[in-house]
Formats: sequence, structure tokens, C-alpha cells
Amino acid sequence: MDKTFISIKGVAEKLGVSEKTIYRMVNDNQIPFAVKIGGQWRFKADEVVDWIDSQKPGVAAPRRKTDHRISLVDALENGAVLYRIHGSNRDEIIDELLAAQPYSTTFDAKAIKISLLSRESVASSSMDGIAWMSPDPALPVYLEKSMVILAFLEHPVDFKALDHRKTELLFLVLPANNAELAILERKLWRLSMAAPFLHGIREQPTRKKLLEFIGAQEAMIFHQGPAA
Repeated sequence: MDKTFISIKGVAEKLGVSEKTIYRMVNDNQIPFAVKIGGQWRFKADEVVDWIDSQKPGVAAPRRKTDHRISLVDALENGAVLYRIHGSNRDEIIDELLAAQPYSTTFDAKAIKISLLSRESVASSSMDGIAWMSPDPALPVYLEKSMVILAFLEHPVDFKALDHRKTELLFLVLPANNAELAILERKLWRLSMAAPFLHGIREQPTRKKLLEFIGAQEAMIFHQGPAA
């Protein structure tokens, strides 16, 4: 093989995932720099090597002590509430919302995107018009502080949901460590079971009112004091 190209096997080895996962991502247009040569997928080395290397274990930010009392409001305040996010597909939506985040040495948009799309390639996180996204545990990406991004889309977008409903909004959980990821995911899962919570979120209130509303919902369901 021409040494300027990397094979499916080479990409899989560098990322530490199976070749089957890479094929799924390529077939779903979820991995960049892929071209077909002689009927086989190849990745141009001078464009993809640095990107692949950034996904290797050990490049993630140092993990801090777990905050077992972290709330969804805390994480949203660390993250963002975004309105009128544009994009014609899931890939463009992810690019848009990651580009909206302020620069940080621990915020590697490329690493986050490949981890998100790796998990989404197995099964879409979207259901009933809401996507609940987080990194693939096989490709962990940790930030200095756990954050949640809540994004309202300008127009419904096909995220290939199992119920075939287009996505209208999404929650993206970006953790500082696995424990806080689990806590935030479980809180979101429990809140999503409450019709008042889903109705209130779909109303797209202002950021201030949204945080107050979510804080009240958390306090009611998890019996904790309201967020400061």
C-alpha cells in the first residue's frame, strides 16, 4: 500500500476500536478524510495522522476529584444553552455547537466529535425529538470541569433516530470523569421521564428562566436544595 495512506485496520488500531466500528462510521459519513482506492477505504496520512493521534489514551485532561453532588444546573452553567443552531445533518450540528464553545486547553473539539460520532454510529441517541449525547466510553474525552450543552435547533434534523422522528433539541454531556458522566446521565434520564420537564424544555425559555426551571425540577425530583 502507498505509505501516504492509512488502512481501516491502521485507523482502528490507532483509535483502539474494532475495524467494524470504523466501517460503521465511514458508511455513515461520520469519519473524515476517507477515500476509496481500489475498492478499499483509505485515509490520507498527512491529513489524518495528527487527528488520530489526538484520540490516543493519555491525551485527555487530568481527572479531578469527583463532585458527587454535581447538578444539571452546575453543568449547564459550565457549558452553554444555545439557540437556533444551524445544520442540515448531525455532523454539521455537532460542528456548530462545538465551535460555539470558548477556547480551552482541555476542550479538544476534534477528539470530542470523533468520540460522539463513534457512539452515535452504534445507535442514535435521539428519541421523541430529543438527542441525549455523550462521548463513547471506548474513546474517553475528559474536560477540566463537567459541562452540559443544551442546544435548540433552528429546524428539525434527521439524526437517524429509531423512532424516525427528526431531532429538535439536544443535550450534550461532556464530563470531567466517568463518575460525573454517570451522575449527569442518570439525572437527565430521570428528568426525561417527567412530562412537565420535557414540556418546559420544549418551550425554549430564556437561559435564566431555563436554569431556574431545571433547578426547580432537580430540587423536586432529587430532594436537593435549589441551585444558587
